[in-house]
Amino acid sequence: MAPSTLQISLFSLLLLCSFSNAQNTPKPKAFAFPINKDDTTNQYYTSIQIGSNSSTTFNVVIDLGGKFLWFNSMEYFSAASSYRPILCDTQQCRIANGVGCIFCFLSPPVPGCTNNTCSDYALNPFTGTQGYSGLGQDVLHVISTRGGLHNLNNFPFQFSDPVLREGLARPTAGLIGLGRTRIALQAQLATTFNIRQIFTLCVPSSGNGGNLIIGQVAYNNPFQEISKSLITTPLITNPVSTFGNEVIGNLTVEYFINVKSIRVDNKALSFNNTLLSIDKNTGEGGTSLRTVRSYTSLHRSIYTALVNEFVKAAVSKNITRVASVAPFGACFDANSIASGKTGPEVPIIDIVLKSKSVYWRFYGSNSMVRVSSDVICLAFVEGSPNLTGPTTSIVVGGYQMENYLLEFDVASSRLGFSTSLLLSDTSCSEFRAS
Repeated sequence: MAPSTLQISLFSLLLLCSFSNAQNTPKPKAFAFPINKDDTTNQYYTSIQIGSNSSTTFNVVIDLGGKFLWFNSMEYFSAASSYRPILCDTQQCRIANGVGCIFCFLSPPVPGCTNNTCSDYALNPFTGTQGYSGLGQDVLHVISTRGGLHNLNNFPFQFSDPVLREGLARPTAGLIGLGRTRIALQAQLATTFNIRQIFTLCVPSSGNGGNLIIGQVAYNNPFQEISKSLITTPLITNPVSTFGNEVIGNLTVEYFINVKSIRVDNKALSFNNTLLSIDKNTGEGGTSLRTVRSYTSLHRSIYTALVNEFVKAAVSKNITRVASVAPFGACFDANSIASGKTGPEVPIIDIVLKSKSVYWRFYGSNSMVRVSSDVICLAFVEGSPNLTGPTTSIVVGGYQMENYLLEFDVASSRLGFSTSLLLSDTSCSEFRAS
């Protein structure tokens, strides 16, 4: 795991170096946020700096389907002289889609306790804990891909209860959302700097080196060439929010894609295909993408079909099955599996999209996980009921996204994705804006 202190120091240094040139920086086209992976929790996080008078830098977990930024940082609490609450019945509250009004009578007011404040629920996706608190605003400092420092004024967020930090990676203080809301990071940057609401996500398989780029900009090679041949599929919406405390009638903020089938070595799995469609009345079913899920989770019947077909195909390749290791349902003797450019040479898994020729292909590097020196397991898990809303049949997790170039064109509701970067002898640790 990369040292978080070093990451923060480097981030702060960039901000300081950029400050002297802030008045002459060109209009930004895109912004870059470094991505680290915490190998203990399999969570992906980045650094932010917030506050206008005495700014504070800390790490936050990236949530692809999160609503907004929430955190609990005592460093910020102690230095938050520029913090201002978002008041009830204001335009900012309507943009934030707040669900209520909170009253807190401490004198003087402090972050997390202000009177007549627009409020919302924050969710810790790892523990299921929810927190209801007021929304505030402050200056978020961001660095463009050209190297200039820019201020995102009145950036909305929630200073949350410390209980929400339980289950987060130790180097982090909260969570930053990239979901379909008007106060998500990419939406605020697009509105403030008049750039296209599009972001490219490239999450690393270990340590640091990944990048989140918000806006349109050229990439370093070979990524620029790779980006020209991305496979595309529509991003669809679920008419029912998967977050139970959302206002009735709100669409979900998560990103969904339309999956037609799943294949193992080109053989389609047999299961009830209605699970792949979203029920327009209940919001159940469908396929979403979440970086806060370590591994792709599948409805029980889909998972059973995948395990059975994968084991059958693996055994036909003389791969030896061994006892399962929770939470994985199929594990194998690592010594019976050869290794190649794309990791363990095991049966290929395809998530088929618009047609049989349009699919997201997972090789061994994304379909298998080593649990010991001698045991390697199928890196998919059985899904569990969503306790805060309708249950999604397939949730593509972060492990399956590693070392793929993922372009979320929110403005056009389109997802573009590459083949495994390992096929091009590169990885997300090499991904940068040019």
